Amino acid sequence: MKQLARTAVYLPNINSDILDLCWQCSTCAGHQSEPSKAAVHPWMLPEKPWSSLHIDHAINFLGCNWLMDTDAYTKYPYIHATQSVSAKSTIKLLQEDFVHFNFPQKVVTDCAAAFKSVEFQEF
Repeated sequence: MKQLARTAVYLPNINSDILDLCWQCSTCAGHQSEPSKAAVHPWMLPEKPWSSLHIDHAINFLGCNWLMDTDAYTKYPYIHATQSVSAKSTIKLLQEDFVHFNFPQKVVTDCAAAFKSVEFQEF
């Protein structure tokens, strides 16, 4: 709340005023411990390089689209500039990487449209 308020207005003592308001609010106090935190589920570490690959698109970042694949074992990113984030162009770029590094055993995505497409699933 303090950060949001500071972006909109300047008032002397705004931080302490917001804190005082929060401490006096019975609704906030009643819900303070909710919601409960989700259980941490750590990723299983792969046993060797290029066995698990995480891929995602960065769309319109620095005026370009990017395909990023990261090896889960080494954490090394492979980044490709691309004009399109379609399944077809994504597959073409991944094939280039697979020629150099072989096919991974597992691919993890964010389930974006290109990754959920029939064409990508068949690939």
